[in-house]
Amino acid sequence: MWLWPIGALGGDELLLMTREHRPEFISFNTRTKKQRVFAQAPERAACGGCFEVQATTLGASHVALLVKGYASGASYGGQRHYELWAMPRTGGPMHMVSRLPLGVQAEEAYVYGFQIAGEHAVWWGYDGDVWRVPLSGGEPEQLLPGRRLRVSSWPWAYDQYERSVVNVETGQEIEVAAADDLDHRLACGPAWCVGEDRQELWKVTQATVLRVDGSERTTVPGDALLMRPPIRDRLALLGVPTVDGDDSIPRTWGAGGLGHVAQIYDRCTHQSALLGSYALTKAEMPWGEIKIGAWTQNGPLVFWRTRDRLVVVDLARIGGSSCST
Repeated sequence: MWLWPIGALGGDELLLMTREHRPEFISFNTRTKKQRVFAQAPERAACGGCFEVQATTLGASHVALLVKGYASGASYGGQRHYELWAMPRTGGPMHMVSRLPLGVQAEEAYVYGFQIAGEHAVWWGYDGDVWRVPLSGGEPEQLLPGRRLRVSSWPWAYDQYERSVVNVETGQEIEVAAADDLDHRLACGPAWCVGEDRQELWKVTQATVLRVDGSERTTVPGDALLMRPPIRDRLALLGVPTVDGDDSIPRTWGAGGLGHVAQIYDRCTHQSALLGSYALTKAEMPWGEIKIGAWTQNGPLVFWRTRDRLVVVDLARIGGSSCST
């Protein structure tokens, strides 16, 4: 039975999901190796394609899921669509919170980010729209319609076209200094940004970490994978350095995976650590790609498989303290 890590419930407790039509959610204690059934998808999930989990997130009191499914009725006519489900963080029955707006089609990838913020679930799509809905249920509400935003650290989002960081709840806006040398590949949080340098053929790829005002620039060998700002304005999730024009090391751009090897860069200590394994980049070992689980406000859980084990790293527990440098 394949298990898919979702997130960390506590210091020793992971939340896992079975890869079945009707998935079970399992709490696993990494110290005692004991497990218990946490929750189970609704009965209608037993049919193929009726309950495909697309994104997960954990909050203080809930676990939330965005799923693709089918619904009957005049409005949806049996068409595939997105639903938002929630369950208590301590385990128990699941309930459907809301269906996403009819304009959101479920045939293609849509959700770029998903979090719990207080008593609301919030999500944003590849189209730049940001939405929220109470976990108790209700109609989704679009925030700052007309803007193309990428949420960085809720409630802050980066507007690439306006070159600003916006508080989507209050409308407060912080201008981001121009950085033309980063070739328009820039992602910013409330105080710090990650950008990718303009690449030159046969030269080592480089990423840049800098403040929103353009100061305190640091160049790091590597690729700015996923174009996300530093986690908690501190940790930058990057690809390993490669030579542009040399595809000997696989890279994943803008998808849920990070390739077989990635790095986490700590701007406070100026140190990097590798995630994944170079040994898993071989074509006959396709299962070793690094995946991202639930992305909480403190950072995501990442994991990858080797031949005989599952490796899980909770980035929310790395560099938990702030730094002044």
